[in-house]
Parts: sequence; C-alpha cells; structure tokens
Amino acid sequence: MNAEVPDMPRDFGIRYVFWFIWCNLITIVAIAQGTFAMLALASDMFSHNTVRIYMVISAVLSAVIAQVKKNVPPGPPPLMKESK
Repeated sequence: MNAEVPDMPRDFGIRYVFWFIWCNLITIVAIAQGTFAMLALASDMFSHNTVRIYMVISAVLSAVIAQVKKNVPPGPPPLMKESK
C-alpha cells in the first residue's frame, strides 16, 4: 500500500544542477548547436561558411565531451543522508 518515497536530493541547488548538466551535456550542446544554426541560417545573420565552422567546432566539442564522460562517467545524483 505504501509506496517507497524516492530519496530527496541532498542539495537541490547548485550541486544537483551541475550533476544534471553533466549527465545531459552532449544533448544540451547538440540542442544549442541546432538552435543557433537554424536561427543563423534563417535570418542570414552569418555567412554559411561561419555557420559551417561553428557546427564543426560544436561537433568536435561533442566528441571531446563524449570521450571525457567515457573516462569519468556521471555518478548517481547527490542524495540526502538519512538521519537516525
């Protein structure tokens, strides 16, 4: 009847936010890359060559992040310690 309550994050603040960002960094970079490229190409704000350079830099950054995350995988989220 009583469902187990999930552990609360210890610091639902900067530490938990950094953990969440670290776990989703490649997705965040890819979304930012796509959004910037779409807006830049739609508004002709930058030349196509500049957008291509940006996309190559972003792809390289994604590959570097993936390699770093492979070597240093994210741990579990910070949890609140139980007081007994």
